[in-house]
Amino acid sequence: MSDQAIEDSEVLDGLNIRYLKFFGLWKVINDFRMTGKRNKIIKIKVFITFAFALPYIFCQSMSYFVINVDLQKAIFLNLHLFPGTQMCCKIIVFWFRIGSQCKLFNLLKKDFLSVPKGMQSKANKIFTKITRRTNVLCMAAFVVNASIVILSIVDPGISVDYILYHTGDMAAVTTGKKKILGGWYPVPMSETPYYEIIFVYEAIAGSWAGILLAVYVCLFYQVLMCLYAQFTILDLKASSLKIKPINSRRKYKINSQINSSMLKELYEILQEHQKLLSYAKELRSVYNPLVTLILGIGIFVLIIAIFQFLFGGKGNLMFIFKSLQFLAYQCIEVSMFCFGSTYIQTAALKVH
Repeated sequence: MSDQAIEDSEVLDGLNIRYLKFFGLWKVINDFRMTGKRNKIIKIKVFITFAFALPYIFCQSMSYFVINVDLQKAIFLNLHLFPGTQMCCKIIVFWFRIGSQCKLFNLLKKDFLSVPKGMQSKANKIFTKITRRTNVLCMAAFVVNASIVILSIVDPGISVDYILYHTGDMAAVTTGKKKILGGWYPVPMSETPYYEIIFVYEAIAGSWAGILLAVYVCLFYQVLMCLYAQFTILDLKASSLKIKPINSRRKYKINSQINSSMLKELYEILQEHQKLLSYAKELRSVYNPLVTLILGIGIFVLIIAIFQFLFGGKGNLMFIFKSLQFLAYQCIEVSMFCFGSTYIQTAALKVH
């Protein structure tokens, strides 16, 4: 690719990209922008993700053919199956559409559109306001996901006996060792060392998937909100255009020069508007399949979590809290894309 790496000083004022750096995605993006090749970091991430996710997804799917499953148990099993599937879908989209995704990161640059010096102060305030809103939702996604992972490891509440031998109310089964995630494995799950191996595997896999779910949804969401910020800046520039009426011969030359300058600004704004529309089209082509999938799985998980909340463990406060956490994360993720898209639509129509 011909694009250059994005320096920290070029990023919109106030936008938090530390998590991208911490998880190596900032280097992945910049390396691809400069070389057009995927570096080792993203290759390792994809390998680890599928190495952890695919065995669990396979075993979870096989549960329906090996153990007794009723409606309530199926709802519970699917609650842990779909987030792992969602994680795989996100990293697949990023892998195959990395070229478009890295191009879209131009939207994070504060000089993506030219801003006259007289408007710089207003533009900075707009950027700061929008990036602050973006950072809050991204932080909420991280906090909720991290708390889900930590509490699931510290207080595993799924009985191995329930998975293997029981159906109906999960809270009614008080015997057996506890595991982190639902699902069956083709080994004696309640015996040593298989139980310990499964526990460690689920702890690592849950931590990896839980954190990366938040990382990738925030990565996609930041680009969405930065497009909204750029449309808002374009609206600021367009609203400042003024034409001077020519009401006498004496003012004809002066006003003609002023209007000529205004028309040049208008021409630049039209060019930048076309530029933004091209990026919006690129974003739509990348995000439409992803968002459809995320929203579909997210809404399905919301329904499953509600059923789980209604069916099981009504007297268990930790069970209720964990169910509410699942609901909270899916609500955050769905609202990110819904509100982000609405912001862009509003800003784009305002320019017209």
